[in-house]
Amino acid sequence: MLKFGIVTAINPLTAKARVEFADDNILSYWLPILQKKTLKDKFYSIVDVGEQVACLMDENSEDGVILGSIYTSLDEVPGISKDQHIVKFEDGSFIEYNKENQMLTIVAKTVNIVGDIYQTGFLENTDGILSATDITDKKSSMQAMRDIYNGHTHTGNQGSPTSAPKEAM
Repeated sequence: MLKFGIVTAINPLTAKARVEFADDNILSYWLPILQKKTLKDKFYSIVDVGEQVACLMDENSEDGVILGSIYTSLDEVPGISKDQHIVKFEDGSFIEYNKENQMLTIVAKTVNIVGDIYQTGFLENTDGILSATDITDKKSSMQAMRDIYNGHTHTGNQGSPTSAPKEAM
């Protein structure tokens, strides 16, 4: 049977929670929290204590599963459009994909990507680029340009070479 309740305790290690059902004053045993995938590919998301959830329970409310959370008048729905898919976190970070304008937005203090990135299209940066290795475009690397600049001289007014630049790149 479908029941609605409030989460009273969570166990992040087992992806289970306990739920209080106010309509019959019952506190559930540890119930598994339904996940999208658990075998080869894994999905993990845990409900919060105090969150209202929908549960599928047996006839005695002794065994069941937490199907998911539901928005109530106490919870702010983070989206305003059927085209938005949003994961919003308590600290203000979020991930949003908007199907209408085909834009993926990630807002977080730090984004750590491990792997190669292939980018097609315009890249705009507002705070600069810091690289632990050499930066290369289709013509040359930054280090190769420094090597040319730092060692270059000019022919002076009287035909002899000038000294190398005073400040190296």
